[in-house]
Amino acid sequence: MKDGLTHLGLQFWVPTPDGGIARAGKPDQTSDAAIIKLRDWAHAHDVRVLLCIFNGTKGWDWSLARSGFAEHSGEFTEALLAEVTRLQLDGVDIDLEGNGSLEADKGAYVAFVKGLSTRLHDTGLHLTLDTFAYQWHAPNQTWWEELLPHVDGLTTMGYEEIGSGAPGWRGYAAQKEAAGKHASKLMIGLPSGKEAWRGNSLMEHLQWLRKDNQVGVSFWDAQLRSEAWRTPDVWRVLGEIRGR
Repeated sequence: MKDGLTHLGLQFWVPTPDGGIARAGKPDQTSDAAIIKLRDWAHAHDVRVLLCIFNGTKGWDWSLARSGFAEHSGEFTEALLAEVTRLQLDGVDIDLEGNGSLEADKGAYVAFVKGLSTRLHDTGLHLTLDTFAYQWHAPNQTWWEELLPHVDGLTTMGYEEIGSGAPGWRGYAAQKEAAGKHASKLMIGLPSGKEAWRGNSLMEHLQWLRKDNQVGVSFWDAQLRSEAWRTPDVWRVLGEIRGR
């Protein structure tokens, strides 16, 4: 795995209603000590470690996400930066998700991303984010044009709903086309609990991604529940994609 990764997102934090952040998950798994152990392993192998902020401990709570990026944007930004600095991490991954028609929040979300991007990039740190793969929910593909210029990577969260040979918007080529001139920042989200989806095997999907000289790969999650993901050939290909 160490040879196939560029970034490791630690999905250990959630927003608070007043614009702060709090630790989520089991204390022994998301403690400072656990984070430092993962950080040190990653840094030893030239892998960046990101603070992943999410709003899904009890379903995807968009009102909780809005409390951060819209209602307390300044405080939220400062809280994220302070934690990244304290733990000597390499940036932030934003995984704030909402279900339904939430276009009214696009402006505030984009403004927050722009502001956080500037602050992180000023100190050489990275910003990535996760979005839905098409036009539904938030953030989604219709927001990419305004988001991609400000991030280092954007995961399209289609997972088993999209694929290398899938038709229409579900195809990896269509996802790449939607990213336009920023396609090199697009990371195709793959389901690490599946050995095959959308009519192709994991290796067949990876072969498409290896041949493509622009888009990258994300996967959820690092527990690799499918045995197909635990083979040397898979990590050899991922290492080749990393080395491009």
